[in-house]
Amino acid sequence: MSRLIKGLVVLVVVVGLLQWFVPRWTGSLLTREIGRYDHGPKPQVAVSAVPFWDLFGGHFQDIYINAHDLELSSALTVQHAQLNWQNGTVSLGSLEKGKLKVTNPGHATMSIELTAAELSTFLAHEGTIAHPTVSISPSGVALSGRLLLGGSYVPLDTKGSLSVSSSRQQLIFHPTSIDGLNLPVLTDIQLLNLATMKALPMSLKIEHVQLENQRLVLTVGN
Repeated sequence: MSRLIKGLVVLVVVVGLLQWFVPRWTGSLLTREIGRYDHGPKPQVAVSAVPFWDLFGGHFQDIYINAHDLELSSALTVQHAQLNWQNGTVSLGSLEKGKLKVTNPGHATMSIELTAAELSTFLAHEGTIAHPTVSISPSGVALSGRLLLGGSYVPLDTKGSLSVSSSRQQLIFHPTSIDGLNLPVLTDIQLLNLATMKALPMSLKIEHVQLENQRLVLTVGN
């Protein structure tokens, strides 16, 4: 075998190893970053970049993240979050230093599963409703507790529906009845605001809301 052929074989092997290693190394940096917000099992992270040297400029074809008990803000921990992110760019230098900096957002879709208990805890922290209890079913949402009005708390026991704000960043509760009585005027209560969630990699908007038994699933994207 000539030296040229041997050299080509070595080159192919080295490139193959780097194609295997570099995306996994980048994935490990992302896993470390997510670990600052993750309180559950080790998150699953997969990075796809072909050729691998695109990653040296921060470019990738696909990033997949699957995490449980993820802290999206200081007061909100969600049961499950899954991110699919295509054709974006991040600063690899910043990521090495422990900071995720997005230089090109590409296209991202994220599914967030939030239980009724987690939403109750979040509302309690926000302070507008004291001792809140949220119940979720496919037909709607029930909310009870004590509501702050005019400087004092009044009993609250209401049922209603969810909607999305015009900016598509806030999840709004529309009460339609209190203690079984129909309300002549709807009073909105903000439940979530994506703009306040510092753990999200970029500005995202709510695309779909699905209600299930004692949990809701938000699909958000850019």
